[in-house]
Amino acid sequence: MFNTRNDTIVRSLMDYGLSEKETLVYLATLKLEVATAQEIAKIADVNRSSTYVVLETLTKKGLVGISDDNSVRRYVATSPEVLAQNAKNLASKQENIKEKIVDILPELKALHKDTRNRPRVKIFEGANGIMEALEDTLGCRERKIRIYSAIENVAKLLPRNYFVAYVTNRLKRKISMSGIHPDNETSRMLTKTEAIRIDKPLLIQDKRYKFPADLAIYDDKIGYMSGEGGGLAIIIESPAMAETMKNVFDLAWERAEDLVTRQSGAMRRSDNRTTKSK
Repeated sequence: MFNTRNDTIVRSLMDYGLSEKETLVYLATLKLEVATAQEIAKIADVNRSSTYVVLETLTKKGLVGISDDNSVRRYVATSPEVLAQNAKNLASKQENIKEKIVDILPELKALHKDTRNRPRVKIFEGANGIMEALEDTLGCRERKIRIYSAIENVAKLLPRNYFVAYVTNRLKRKISMSGIHPDNETSRMLTKTEAIRIDKPLLIQDKRYKFPADLAIYDDKIGYMSGEGGGLAIIIESPAMAETMKNVFDLAWERAEDLVTRQSGAMRRSDNRTTKSK
């Protein structure tokens, strides 16, 4: 019985790319020179049905041929030089591929960089889309959301108890919200909820500043929400754009604080004059 499972020859042929059965059948065919599949199977120690399949594969790879004997089908191994030539051709092909990859590497790197830095945009429609966009803010890693909002813009589209549940979940995650809002009844309700413990709402009385849509900035994301057309939300994920909008918001926050301070002062002076006149 021919058994070379642990030989260097077997390992080298398997490194070349042959399977273990292909290696054993090929070596048996080399040893026998010309033989039937049954004879090859016996020497290779591979079952006969598998040997037929392996011989067909080796034939396609050019390592085994079929003899001219028409009475019984016999197989003959081609010259081992074919292995060396195939290996040489494969190495040449791989080297050629390597050179081509090296040539286009700068372009590939540029594409990879562009893809990585390109903003990602998600669009959500309808009331369910608005809620899905709001749920995304609950994953805020910075634990801080900056927001311009009129609140009622989208609140009218959502179930009555949704915002209560949303705020409860946000507080559980200790995510604060710094918001600039128009001074109206809905916004004033913010100052009467439990969220005021960690939130910082600024209510602007100046009618020059409109809030037709809501804007939230958190982590690397900018979220826009509108109640028009049944509800629409857009989330843009871009570190550079989000950082820019955070700075814009912080500048607006300083301006809003000045407005609120002046408004409060004006109200106190008005109250004092009213009191004195009485």
